[in-house]
Amino acid sequence: MKLVVGSREDKASVNILNNLLSFDKFEKRTFGDYVLYIGDKFAIAEIKERLIYSDFIDEKLSNFLEFDEILFASRHSSKDERKIFTCHVSGNPGNNDYGGKPRSLAKPSPITMKNFILAMKKRMERKPEFELTLEATHHGPSEIKKPSAFYEIGSTEKEWIDREAGELVAEAIFEAIVSKKADWKIAVGIGGTHYVPRQTEIILETEFTFGHNFAKYTFEQLDLEILRRAIEISSANFLIYDEKSVVSDVKKLISSVSGVEILKSKEAKKFRLKEP
Repeated sequence: MKLVVGSREDKASVNILNNLLSFDKFEKRTFGDYVLYIGDKFAIAEIKERLIYSDFIDEKLSNFLEFDEILFASRHSSKDERKIFTCHVSGNPGNNDYGGKPRSLAKPSPITMKNFILAMKKRMERKPEFELTLEATHHGPSEIKKPSAFYEIGSTEKEWIDREAGELVAEAIFEAIVSKKADWKIAVGIGGTHYVPRQTEIILETEFTFGHNFAKYTFEQLDLEILRRAIEISSANFLIYDEKSVVSDVKKLISSVSGVEILKSKEAKKFRLKEP
């Protein structure tokens, strides 16, 4: 069973979870600060703490129900206040400025992320003022052993509480949860800005999905240990890099990685999605 986790301190979480409660019949249970809604198709957990500081939440919630994956329903904040739907894995390739531990990565759920992004793509005409994008790996929690990812509404309170935005994300989360589509090619991505535009194009248009993505601003923190760890926990068979932003030192680092096929982003784009 998949578990959607949201924080009562997060208005986008509350918006998404309230919409998800209409997708199944749930049994409500309360365990201290945790409120659980257990359905036939999936479960929901409301927690008190902020999601970025919820390290080990998979272990804590496993005391009360069985589940194999976490979907964090969350807000997204940015200084430019853009209207945006985002999806990404959590963790810190370097410092832990916003939760988690330094040099620690959460285990990704790349298949669910791909199915979510494609489900969102079909619905974007309902909110044309919003963008849909991946983000690079950032912020906590990093100490999550079960597969997980963040599914977000951004970037201000106006968007977080937008009823239709919450409906759209809830619908896409539900579709991703029940989807049987699992034969995607899994990659770790390297390069680009925080919103990893090349990787976003690739996940939208090709057979690839991504576990961890490392933006250009993390290049000084990247090393072989982090890359090997990201590949292992992403279950990746490919490493895709943005050839326009990767510097020579990082190219040398990439060339030292073994056990995966290494592709430039323009090469990955040849694996076009097949029309249904």
